[in-house]
Amino acid sequence: MKRTFKYLMLMIFGMMLSGVALAQHPEISIRDLQYVSQAKLNACSDTSAYFLDTVTVVGVVVQDANLIDVPSSSVQGGFRPFVHVVDTADGGASGNFAGLQVMGVYQDASGADLPVSDVYNLYAGMIIKVTGIVNRYQGETQLNVLNNSALTVIGNMTAPTPIVVDLGDFNDNTRTNKLPTGEQYEDSYVELKDLTVSAVYNFSGNRVSFDVVDKDGNVINVSDRFFAQKTSSYTTSRTSSPLKQGKFKAPVVGTKFDYIRGIIMHSENGCTGNSSGRGYEINPTRDGDYKIGVTPPNISGIVRTPLVPKDSEKVMITANIVDFDGSVQSASLFYTTNASATYDQFTEVTLTVKSGTTDTYEAEIPSASEGTVVRFYIKSTDDIGQISYSPFAATSMSDPDFHFYTVRNGGLTISDVQRVLYPARDASPFVNQVVTVTGVVTASAKAYDLENIYIQDPNETEWAGIKCQGNSELIKLFRGEEVTVTGTVAESFGLTVLNVTKVVRTGEVKNVDVIGLDPSDSAFYFSKAAEKYEGMLVGMTNPGGGKVYISNPRLSNFGEYQIATSADASYGRARRVQAGIQNTNNSSSLWVSIVSDTTLKGTDGIMNVEPILAEKGMSFDTVIGILYYGFSNYSLLPRNDDDFRGSSVTLPETMYPEMGSVHPVAGYQISVYPNPAEDALFIQVDQQTEVHVTLMDLSGRTHISRDVLNNSPMNISSLTTGMYLVRLTDTHGNMIGSARILVK
Repeated sequence: MKRTFKYLMLMIFGMMLSGVALAQHPEISIRDLQYVSQAKLNACSDTSAYFLDTVTVVGVVVQDANLIDVPSSSVQGGFRPFVHVVDTADGGASGNFAGLQVMGVYQDASGADLPVSDVYNLYAGMIIKVTGIVNRYQGETQLNVLNNSALTVIGNMTAPTPIVVDLGDFNDNTRTNKLPTGEQYEDSYVELKDLTVSAVYNFSGNRVSFDVVDKDGNVINVSDRFFAQKTSSYTTSRTSSPLKQGKFKAPVVGTKFDYIRGIIMHSENGCTGNSSGRGYEINPTRDGDYKIGVTPPNISGIVRTPLVPKDSEKVMITANIVDFDGSVQSASLFYTTNASATYDQFTEVTLTVKSGTTDTYEAEIPSASEGTVVRFYIKSTDDIGQISYSPFAATSMSDPDFHFYTVRNGGLTISDVQRVLYPARDASPFVNQVVTVTGVVTASAKAYDLENIYIQDPNETEWAGIKCQGNSELIKLFRGEEVTVTGTVAESFGLTVLNVTKVVRTGEVKNVDVIGLDPSDSAFYFSKAAEKYEGMLVGMTNPGGGKVYISNPRLSNFGEYQIATSADASYGRARRVQAGIQNTNNSSSLWVSIVSDTTLKGTDGIMNVEPILAEKGMSFDTVIGILYYGFSNYSLLPRNDDDFRGSSVTLPETMYPEMGSVHPVAGYQISVYPNPAEDALFIQVDQQTEVHVTLMDLSGRTHISRDVLNNSPMNISSLTTGMYLVRLTDTHGNMIGSARILVK
């Protein structure tokens, strides 16, 4: 009854508005709006012919809009409403360019994003008329509703039903989209049959998506934009939602689905040059959109002991193996120390049930020499011959995947924590494990810096950087200091981080070389080969020896612009740079002047330097920064203006408080050396015969306070290794200057 009443009210309201000024915009069919010729799709173009036009369309609602739950910090109310409709022709059939996403957000006079008030009252089968601007987001064609009166209900019909489609029409085995066969189903309601879960992604602490493959290995992501896939740990604050808490239980790798139904959405990649898109995705709308089939054994909870073996140690592999619809008949461990061995050349060892358990299996891998990479996978068969593997793709000839570890007598390196054998599956092999690694600080929490802490192994050129967070001792670090940190490895939206519990300075100061990368190498970023430089200090340079240019001065609303080897480079031939914004989802520097929007000066973190608006054609010899990965994109995070080498625009002088730098009071010239120091320290101050020197540690505790003769050795052999503050005054107590030194 409530639904009928709401529908009648909306229809009456729509009829009242039918004659207003919205009618001045041309009314076209959804098929005409979405249609792209095969020639254009083959040429890698899927943009609507009506892009940026204001048009009116009529469509039938595919799914109840109040079941959509997409949080958004940029929309008033905290959620982004939208609805999918299909052309009313052919009884509302999907496919053949009949689907469209209607984005229920408009902007008021001040530019604020406001939700269209009636969107969440739309139900499957309603016929609506919408006027809006044709737009696109990462390959997805959208109709952005023009204003709060531009969406009306004009009728009702039978709710659309799914159309059966092959997964292979959408993506290949790397999840790369196939525009010629997949684009016609964008925003349609489809059914995919005979699928197997190949990967599960838990993120944000309470959300889950997963990949499924067909019999040919083609992959598609099952996404969670609807409440149907919200887990029990997810609670919504959206007042109009009929559900408040999710109940979806994430499947395990190897789970079989007879079918999955949902709305096809697009996250472009492949020939479009987008290095990070997920291809076509399917979004189930209701509980009945999933049907689980016969499932092979589930392999989970794989543990190796010891976690980091020495060359004298064997490694015990344990795993939990259960069969939910039968029994486990056999289980085997396969391993190799041969880097070139294919999966069928691995040595097989039988996994046996561990004493005192019913579903924990174990087997041993022999010891190996220092530095050896040992790969392994597990196979299990159930009572009806169903076979599962962990990792799922272990036996894939085109894109195999394996568990692995490295034999280390001296303990883990950052590269061990970061390295993956196949960058497309980028999670660290040490996720949720406590590790200890040593590195040199490349970005600090100090002024004129990124204000996030990254460390890097100076002896490695790949997989060598990592973000450190969560310990107050980290904020005391300076660039160049070598530190040993202990913490738990975690993944944050694809970025590997270390949640640090302990920080120990080694007393060494070391230089970290900048690794040069080509910003225009689209294949390098699309293939995720760039993953090996995540968290590292890199420089975007022109391999031809020329300049790099700003090619897109305003890529997004998140402080991003693009640089490339040509000012006219396409999206895929350029790299993202982010600056001037810090919030819960973004962590770029507030000490970088060149920004995509000067309004960032006072929003999402107050910029500490005057903004300079990025303009197409600005050029640089090199742009340096930390290579960051988040929200499926690789971005460069410059630390301050010094990271823009050879800039065509004048940038403010950077005053980063370099470790060991001297800060004299005006009128004095001071030298403090050597730095690092060991047994003796020399202080030289012009125009002074004697100075008073105070040495304090970083907690403020004084260790030495004495008068010394100008440029005479001061004994510091009693000091322990660490960083010290040097305060210099004349014999009358007047401040002369200060410095920082490292004592070895």
